[in-house]
Amino acid sequence: MPIRSMLAVAATLAGFLLSAVGSFARAEDPADFFRGKTVTIYVAVGPGAYDLYARVLAQYMAQHIPGQPNLIVNNMPGGGGILAANYIANIAPKNGTALLVPLKLVAMTQMLEPTNVKYDAGKFNWIGSMVDAPGVIMVWHGSPGTTFADARKMELMLGSTGAGAETMIFPTVINNVLATKFKIISGFKGMGDIFLAIERGEIHGVSTVYGSIAGLKPDWLADKKLRFITQVTSQRTRELPDTPAIVELGNTADERATLEFLTLSNSLGRAITAPAGVPEDRVAALRKAFDTTVNSKAYIDDAKSKGMDINPIPGVDIQRDVKRHIETPKELVAKVKAALAAASGGK
Repeated sequence: MPIRSMLAVAATLAGFLLSAVGSFARAEDPADFFRGKTVTIYVAVGPGAYDLYARVLAQYMAQHIPGQPNLIVNNMPGGGGILAANYIANIAPKNGTALLVPLKLVAMTQMLEPTNVKYDAGKFNWIGSMVDAPGVIMVWHGSPGTTFADARKMELMLGSTGAGAETMIFPTVINNVLATKFKIISGFKGMGDIFLAIERGEIHGVSTVYGSIAGLKPDWLADKKLRFITQVTSQRTRELPDTPAIVELGNTADERATLEFLTLSNSLGRAITAPAGVPEDRVAALRKAFDTTVNSKAYIDDAKSKGMDINPIPGVDIQRDVKRHIETPKELVAKVKAALAAASGGK
């Protein structure tokens, strides 16, 4: 056989073998893939409510993933959640062994901080949300101001983890739209550090979610040590029927629309996602394992014992909500960005 023909046959055979190997890898059963592996759940902030939800989930979800891999939780704070989201999108393996519990503003941050964001939340493979997370702005009972009217008259110091977090974005936008005087003190590593600073009297309060307080500081609620200035919601919740929802405080249609934008991330709450590129069958296996876990008696009993709220949302619903969030009209996003820019001196 001529050398040229032999080379052609060899090339064809090599191509066939590579194709066969690739097809085998893609067709690998999720149980075979996950067996013996370690799946890391990265949490976008330090110890606190997000961390609590991630660790309780990891404790029970491993047994429901095909192949029963080992699940571990690593905190990756930084940039108000942007660091971890960028890591998952660009550096972490795209095979199902790296998951993320992001800040609930991960989609909103993508629209408001495009220079620093290197991810697309709409392309993430959302596994589910452990609970929705309506926002609140609260202060310590001994603070100089404890009502929304007070917040318009005097400076109240609120702790924050960084530029991409609700602890920064929510009070900043509310300052601009409703003329409150919240002073944001950034640099905290997580909600645990913020709560400690509140207790010590170093700051007055924080923009967070009610469930974080119930899970981490239930005694604060029982002892009535907190005062809730507003809820970052469109309607009042059953837990705080006497605390005004932020949308109802808007005086014009434009103000209410801008404030409504802040509430769009509530359904993400304590969500978990995989990066883009994970094979569909593994995403499906992770979603099924999540659904089974959050509806299991063992998980529910443990979560309740830790004061955690329970209101799981399937991954397909979160995927839809993120898409809707990202499709917010550009004009409205521009108004929110302008509010943030005004607070930072136009930077």
